[in-house]
Amino acid sequence: MIKFSALLLLFLTTIGFTSSAQTNDFTIKIKSGVPHEQALQVKYYNSINWEPFYAHIESFTYDPHYNYELRVRRIKLKNAELNKPSYRYSLLKITHKSLTKAERLEMEINDKRVDCQGSGQMKCLMVKFNRNDKWEYFYDHINGFDYKEGYTYNIIVNRTKLENPPQDASAYQYDLVKLVNKTITNTISLPTAAAFLSKFKWKLISLNGKEVSKHNAFLLFDAHNGRISGNSSCNNFFGPFVISSNKISFPNLGTTMRACMGENIEADLYQVLESKDLHYDIAEQTFNLYIKNKHVAIFGLSEK
Repeated sequence: MIKFSALLLLFLTTIGFTSSAQTNDFTIKIKSGVPHEQALQVKYYNSINWEPFYAHIESFTYDPHYNYELRVRRIKLKNAELNKPSYRYSLLKITHKSLTKAERLEMEINDKRVDCQGSGQMKCLMVKFNRNDKWEYFYDHINGFDYKEGYTYNIIVNRTKLENPPQDASAYQYDLVKLVNKTITNTISLPTAAAFLSKFKWKLISLNGKEVSKHNAFLLFDAHNGRISGNSSCNNFFGPFVISSNKISFPNLGTTMRACMGENIEADLYQVLESKDLHYDIAEQTFNLYIKNKHVAIFGLSEK
């Protein structure tokens, strides 16, 4: 009887030890800023450095804007398939969750996407982070923002730096905080003058009374879409134009950002095109611009 009891005690102890070995609970810290397609970065109680964690944790949804501390249960799977996980992980409790520090930015977004070169040819938004800045290409996605062409936007976003982003991907994640303003762009039909201007390439001959043909600056009009494009003698530029009676304006011009070396007329040309009091006429084979009756630019007609 004593021998039987001893064997029973040994058997129960073995079962208890085996059961304990199959299941264990532990605490991990999880780092913020990890893209969803990558492994989580975690620390165990005795970790010095962050380590990748590839397994799925049941009942846990990771948000890269937060740091976490979790209590997790690990259960060894019976008869696990070859090359399949040997353990199942499940969330017991979130013991700590804190919002990571993100940079809050205001953005102005133009009314049309434009061609740009990223990882291949693509379409980019044109944005400003400061009202006095020039328009620049924006290659990223803004989570929660529904963009439609034909509107200008003012928005507030959170920009979060990502840890180890994929190669050729952005180092930041953008999330919409608030839509401040959404304005439909001018949809007035353009008059006959715009249709005529669209037929030709207009090379800049004179600027502020000086002969500037050697700089090869030019304008192209697209009456159907109400857009212009051209070259300033250094950078390409683009944007909408509005024409009525004898007035013309080029609001919200965007440009490429090439460094301009040597002699160029870019700053003087932009100053004319961005004037709020710009008038025009078309005389024979020239397109002329005036500011307060002063003749400031002459463009000569040429074939496209």
